[in-house]
Amino acid sequence: MATGDQVAFRTTRRVKVPPGEMTRLPLEPAAQSPHLHYEEDRGIVFDTLGWYEVLLQVEWDPGQTSGTRFAHTKIPDNEPLHSEAISAEVLARISGGRQLLRGNSVFGLDHTTSIVLEVWHDADQPVEISHAQLVVRELDVDHSFDHVTR
Repeated sequence: MATGDQVAFRTTRRVKVPPGEMTRLPLEPAAQSPHLHYEEDRGIVFDTLGWYEVLLQVEWDPGQTSGTRFAHTKIPDNEPLHSEAISAEVLARISGGRQLLRGNSVFGLDHTTSIVLEVWHDADQPVEISHAQLVVRELDVDHSFDHVTR
């Protein structure tokens, strides 16, 4: 992955999110990378030390406008990279139900090694997410750490 390359990790089906429960979204990589991979239990795993930008996108059903919508990138044992709670009605009006967030950090090796995408809402009934993804863009990667043993 040369600087500026990116890999999208996205949902492959619609997901019904139950009310009041933090729900981890299952993602699959759209391409392979020598610097990161996906594991079901850990999420996106960074194999190479580097500075990465992560773009979050969650597309909530814009027809369901009660309550609050929340999305974050959970980093095990750390603060999230992204975190946003917004009124469903406001989200539907300003972006058609799409949450879009951007953040960057150093990932890999003894630094933060993985992230997952989690969502939550407080509507009275399940809310459907039609699509969600985390796009990881390489900003500056230390290629001396390429091919670290997983």
